[in-house]
Amino acid sequence: MGKHSRQKTSYWETFGRRHELRRSAKARKKGIDRRDHGGYYKFFIVIAVAFIAGGALGFFAKPIAKLGAKYYLAVKLKKSHVTGTEAKEVQKVITPVSPDPNQSVNTLIIGSDSGSNKGEGGWCRSDVMLLVCMQERDKKAVVISIPRDTKVELPGHGTEKINAAHSFGGPSGAIQAVTTLTGLPVHHFIDMNFEGFMQIVNALGGVPIHLNTPINDPHAGYLPAGDLTLDGWQALVVVRSRNLPNGDIDRIKDQQAFLKALLDKANQMKSVWKANQLVDIVTSTCKMDYSADQLMNLAQEVQGFTPQNVQFVTIPGTTPYIGGVSYFVADMPLLAQIASEVKTNNWLSPALEAKLQTSNTRVAVLNAPDADVVTVLGTSKATVPAVSVVTEELRLLGHRQVTPGMTTVPVPKTTVYFRGEAKDNCAALLKSVPEFAAADVVQNDQLAVQYNSPIVVVLGPGFVTPALTSIYGRICAPALNVDLGVKQATFN
Repeated sequence: MGKHSRQKTSYWETFGRRHELRRSAKARKKGIDRRDHGGYYKFFIVIAVAFIAGGALGFFAKPIAKLGAKYYLAVKLKKSHVTGTEAKEVQKVITPVSPDPNQSVNTLIIGSDSGSNKGEGGWCRSDVMLLVCMQERDKKAVVISIPRDTKVELPGHGTEKINAAHSFGGPSGAIQAVTTLTGLPVHHFIDMNFEGFMQIVNALGGVPIHLNTPINDPHAGYLPAGDLTLDGWQALVVVRSRNLPNGDIDRIKDQQAFLKALLDKANQMKSVWKANQLVDIVTSTCKMDYSADQLMNLAQEVQGFTPQNVQFVTIPGTTPYIGGVSYFVADMPLLAQIASEVKTNNWLSPALEAKLQTSNTRVAVLNAPDADVVTVLGTSKATVPAVSVVTEELRLLGHRQVTPGMTTVPVPKTTVYFRGEAKDNCAALLKSVPEFAAADVVQNDQLAVQYNSPIVVVLGPGFVTPALTSIYGRICAPALNVDLGVKQATFN
């Protein structure tokens, strides 16, 4: 056949060419030049994507935006749903959400490092397990961390660590193990790998934290102490490092502190482009059972949540060796109390919080240089009572965060240190506390960074504070001396 011979074309190619010729002819009649409309189409696509992405995470409330977001999510979620036998197993162990608004919606978040456990085909062991119990009505949530070495009985496998449940049974196995252990229903699950975790942190532009001590873990990595903005890989170093005195328990404290910082950063996010990027990351790197409707409802519910309305708790217990294997054995009476308070109020009482309170973590939310944050330090046993009184006094005065502590650095007299950016806050604090009238006032940015606190008060050996009752009276006096106006005549 010659080079000018006719080539075969499909029906749809022919149809498309005819359609384009007709449109071109109409355009010429109207005097419209159709040769360079690429800019118009690009602009339309940009607006459409922004519109859909914004609706996807609840930034727009118009019904048409919600319809677009719903369709967008439905398409994206197809690849994030488990399929086949595992989908049926998940439906067996998932508890339907209660229509009662007083009840929380509980989502099990599973973090796993796919491919790191050689010899394990399919699902691998979970490295992180969090049960997020969220009540939309009162905008409050309890996040329960489950140590990976928690001793459990797995059907068909006997005594195992709870992280093996995901390896043996996938998400459904993990859900069943957590429900049996905690006594709390699981309504949804999100199964995330560490690649997705790193991408989310990078998409947020990094997460600022304060690292009290350096991390030097041969299995996780190295990070210096101080103020840091973590990228995805560095964040993974923080949440995975177990080179700590109490191993996994201390690591969970770091994870919880990092999550608080992550919540702070996410709370500041206003960009619909980042929202769209996060949707893409989550749906491409996670497995979940959320439908498009449920995910949109979740996006609406989380609006208004703040880190102050989220309680983080670790399942209490001990770490004995059993048969030569190190386990974490849950304190079942205390765990039952946690489950009871989550079910009845979705909030832990101060008494229970006190029982569960543990030592400080090495990771802290990074406070701004001028944040309303004060650290009160004693220098000896003799100053311990004064530290407690001054801490309570500053809290009564309304300071956002006041942290007590001790220091081995001697000072000749009470000294108030401050960062340069907190100069005005420091002056206001000195004016409100008469006991600081004779204190030395020193700008020391390095000390403030060390304690992650723009103002650091070090109580000297001669510091004397009045009784707390007299402080109560002094603080309450302005409110009690209000002129209530002229007494009105009573009605007969």
